[in-house]
Amino acid sequence: MAWSLERFRKKGIRSVTMDEIASHAGVSKRTLYEQFVDKELLLIECLKYHESLERNALFAYAASQERNVLEMILFSFNQKMSECCNTSLVFTHDMVRYPKVMNFVNERNRQASCEFIEALKIGVEQGLMRDDIRFELFEDFITTQMRFFYEESVWKKYKPQEVFRLILLLWLRGITTEAGSTIIDTFLKNEMPA
Repeated sequence: MAWSLERFRKKGIRSVTMDEIASHAGVSKRTLYEQFVDKELLLIECLKYHESLERNALFAYAASQERNVLEMILFSFNQKMSECCNTSLVFTHDMVRYPKVMNFVNERNRQASCEFIEALKIGVEQGLMRDDIRFELFEDFITTQMRFFYEESVWKKYKPQEVFRLILLLWLRGITTEAGSTIIDTFLKNEMPA
């Protein structure tokens, strides 16, 4: 799964053949098709596998010591930034051609949005997020901006680190309390230097 997803991300979905995947896995193409009816189903399973790895890494990070919700959000941001650095734009453009994949991704994005909003509300309880922010609006704003970045090929003009740094400085830092801003500033200094 990991190898297949890495190939999809680097070369684009259409450029990776089932023959290539079967050969790497050391199985016949027929055996591969017995497991995955088509490339679209294989890609969905690869995305599920990747999501489980991300969640396990987040849980391990949380378990390594007591973490607040903002530290968890920043850890997730770092994961997404690394993912963007290793993903070709061809991959994201190819995904649109696969309706089942897009349905899966859209559903996962809806779930992630709900989880993000809940995390921000926990941040209010922890004194890290401002209590005068309508988080549903904030999340919709971020989602729209990220879509704009992809559609306008911002990723071609700027490094993912620059885009994520801007997100942290303008969007996330703007909804944090002084204590939350200190955590973000420390993160930016240590994890994402300019």
